[in-house]
Amino acid sequence: MHVVLAISGGADSMALAYAVSRAVGSSKCYALTVDHGFRPESSREAKDVSRLMRHLGITHEIRRLDWDSTGSSKDRITSLPPVQRLEEIARERRYAEIADVCHKHGIGAVLTGHHAGDQAETFLLRLLRQSGVYGMAGMALQTPLTAAAPMEWPNTTTPAVIVRPLLQFKKDALYDICKTQGIRWHEDASNKDSRFRRNQLRQVITARSRDPKSPFNVDSLLRMCDIMQGHREYINQEVGRHLAGSAKFDTSSGTVELVATDDGKGGLPLWAANAAVRERVLAEVMSWVNCKGHPPELAHLQQFSRALDSYYRQPSVAGPVSAAGVTVIPPSSRHGWLFCRQAPRPGEIEPHEGLALGSSVVWDKRLIISASWPGNQSAGSVTWGLYSLDDAMRRWHGQISEHRNQLKRARKRLEPHMVQVTQPVVCIRIADAGGAQTYPVLALGYILESRPASGIAIAIRVLGKVGSAASEIVR
Repeated sequence: MHVVLAISGGADSMALAYAVSRAVGSSKCYALTVDHGFRPESSREAKDVSRLMRHLGITHEIRRLDWDSTGSSKDRITSLPPVQRLEEIARERRYAEIADVCHKHGIGAVLTGHHAGDQAETFLLRLLRQSGVYGMAGMALQTPLTAAAPMEWPNTTTPAVIVRPLLQFKKDALYDICKTQGIRWHEDASNKDSRFRRNQLRQVITARSRDPKSPFNVDSLLRMCDIMQGHREYINQEVGRHLAGSAKFDTSSGTVELVATDDGKGGLPLWAANAAVRERVLAEVMSWVNCKGHPPELAHLQQFSRALDSYYRQPSVAGPVSAAGVTVIPPSSRHGWLFCRQAPRPGEIEPHEGLALGSSVVWDKRLIISASWPGNQSAGSVTWGLYSLDDAMRRWHGQISEHRNQLKRARKRLEPHMVQVTQPVVCIRIADAGGAQTYPVLALGYILESRPASGIAIAIRVLGKVGSAASEIVR
């Protein structure tokens, strides 16, 4: 199978299934319907979609979301998110299911039924949110599927891509395909729920779009998207150039350092000189650090941008700023602008214990860490684990404190404390006839001199980042 088809059962996705199956062959398609369970009839509709997919010769799977926080019944909805976040959370969960299907079947592309009307709605939504060029450029034809990787498949190195082949097709054309080919579809009643902003805009666009002079005409809105996409392409080129020359991505710590000045006199660096380019450089860096499946909000980008301006006006009073799960630390004599994960709350990062040597694990939803012990003859009696620095200090305070002192005496470069608290502590557990002992082997970015596991190898890379080579920490 070559592609996953995201099928809701509406006319757009059913037309997509028909067209793609005829273009590449039904045997190369795998259809997925995510039943959100918001409506009583959704389960019946999903089963009907399954029958229609079989008619087209397409393998189909249904996944139903469980909103029951008590876990007592998967068929009962008892704990829906608030209306204000319902669409956002449902989308995140839907794409997590899609990503899981891609991984399990080794499929690298997901096709969706987003059409011209969806693009027009997206433009207006982002305009109302005061988005910049990137937001108003709308949905791209192809984007990475950035849903966070589940714990059980951390070895994924290249995320699948989402492809939207119908963005230039209007909804009426998709209805026509279904009608002429005798394909049934379902109208989702929730699409008319005026509590949701997107539905409100859809109703306005539908009512006024036939007037070519209307600001809500779909063709006019799509032309604006095209213009913005041209600007976005140029800015992307500039951002890539500046990141290549001004950014240092550290996969072992999940941090990014941007140069503080290009002239050696403390002046504004080139990457920050243009407001549009600066915004996108910050967005790329923040997304790399927090590994979230969506770009940072404009308000957060502006917050960081103001911190930069404040620093260059009065460096002596500048301090760290945190937003969107990222902290930026002002330049010092040892580093430029340093971006790291925001300090975790106590207990926020759960420990991982009892891991088999040779395995990998996603830690803190952003770093993929593996441990192996080449040449070890007793691997069955040795496991490894991961802890936050906060948890590790409660278990091995003396050992890690002495480790820090040894690093200082050896004049090793230690990250600022705000970075240290975001780094993992790796331990091993060795069991023998006399019992079991657990030892920290990596803390503060360095191996412990007193570690008993000589030769153990630990590698760290950033989750879902294409080209993010593993950083060998211990060898």
